[in-house]
Amino acid sequence: MKKLLHRYFHSRFYEILTATFQPLLPLVLLGTYAQALLVAAFSRNGFFTEVFGIKSWLPGYALIRQGLSMLTAYTLGLLGLLTAIFAARAVARRNPTLAMLVAGVGFLVLNTTRLAMLGPGLGLGGLLMGLVFGLLVGWLLNLARPRLTASLIIIFAVAIRLGLNALAVGEISPSFTGIPHGGVGVLLAVIANSVLAWFGLTPLIDPLSPLLTGPTATANLTAVLAHKTVPYLTTIGTLYRPFALFGGVGGTLGLIIAILLADRRRTQRQLAKWSLVPGLVNLNLPLLVGYPLLLNPLMLIPFTLAPLAATALAWVALHLHLMTAAVYHVPATTPGPMLAWLATNGNWPALIVAVIGLAASVAIYWPFVKMLEEVAPDV
Repeated sequence: MKKLLHRYFHSRFYEILTATFQPLLPLVLLGTYAQALLVAAFSRNGFFTEVFGIKSWLPGYALIRQGLSMLTAYTLGLLGLLTAIFAARAVARRNPTLAMLVAGVGFLVLNTTRLAMLGPGLGLGGLLMGLVFGLLVGWLLNLARPRLTASLIIIFAVAIRLGLNALAVGEISPSFTGIPHGGVGVLLAVIANSVLAWFGLTPLIDPLSPLLTGPTATANLTAVLAHKTVPYLTTIGTLYRPFALFGGVGGTLGLIIAILLADRRRTQRQLAKWSLVPGLVNLNLPLLVGYPLLLNPLMLIPFTLAPLAATALAWVALHLHLMTAAVYHVPATTPGPMLAWLATNGNWPALIVAVIGLAASVAIYWPFVKMLEEVAPDV
C-alpha cells in the first residue's frame, strides 16, 4: 500500500492537482470564512442569527451581509473557472500563459446561458468540469501550434455553447435529484454523497440545505406533536443529516481533529486549524482542496466510511429506542453534535450518540492521516 501511495504522490497527476489547487487555497479560505459568517450569522436561518438575534442589534447588518455575499460570490463562485485556468497552466509546457487565457475564456463561454448570464458551473459545482477542461486545453496546446489550437478551442467552445443554448441547457455542471429514504436507500445515499463530493461534483445532500423538509419529515413532526409513534425512523433527516455531516460531507470534523492529534506536518496542522471554524458550521472546502481530499484515492475510503459509521450508529441507537428521533427543524449551521441534540428537542442520549459518532469518525480517519504523514510531501 505504501509503495502505491508513494508512486501516487510522486506522479504527474498529483503534481498537476497540487499545482492547480494550492494557489487557490488562500482564496478558498477567504471565501469559506465569508460564507461561514454569511450562512451562520447573517442569514435568516443561520444558527447564530437565531440564537443571538444579531439582525436586531448589530449596526450595518444589511451592509455586512451584502459584503459577505459579494466576497463569497467572487471567490467560491468563480472556483470552477479558476480551477480550469490553473489546471491548464499546470499541464501546458508550451506557452502556459496562453493556456490560462484559453481555458478561462473557453470555460466562461461554456457556462454562459443564452441570456448572456454566467451559469453556476463557474463555481463549486464546476470543480471537476473546470479541472477536466483545463487539463484538456493544456494537453491540446502541447500537441500542435499553440495559436491555431487556441483559436480552434474557442471556436468549438462557442459552437458547443450555441448548441446547448438551442437545446435550452442553461449549464453544463451535473445535478442530481431523487434522494432515497429507508434502509439500504439511506446508506446508498450516504455513499453517493461522499463519492460525488470527492469527485468535486455537487452532492446529493448539501450540508447547508434545510435540515428536515419533505413529506416524511412533516409526518414525523406531526406524529411527535400528537404524541404518536414516529412513522419514518430511517430517513436522511433522522440519521444522516443530524449525525454524520459534522464538518461537511464526509464527516470531516473528525478529519480535522485527527490531523490536530496525529499529523506532525506543520502545513497540514495549520490547514486544520484554519479549517476548524468553518468546519463547525459544516463547511469543508479548504480541506477538500488543501489536504487534499479531492480525487485522492486513499482518502476516499475514510471519506465514505466515516459518515457511514456515524449513520449506522444512529440507526442502531434509534431502533433500540436508546434515543428519540430527530424531527425538529434546526438551522443547518448548528455546530457539530449540537445539531442532533437540538433536532431531538434536547434529548441527551442523542447527544451522546452524536459524540460517539464523531469519535468513530476520528478513529476512522486516524490511520489514514498517519499514512499520509509518512508518504505525502508537506507542501
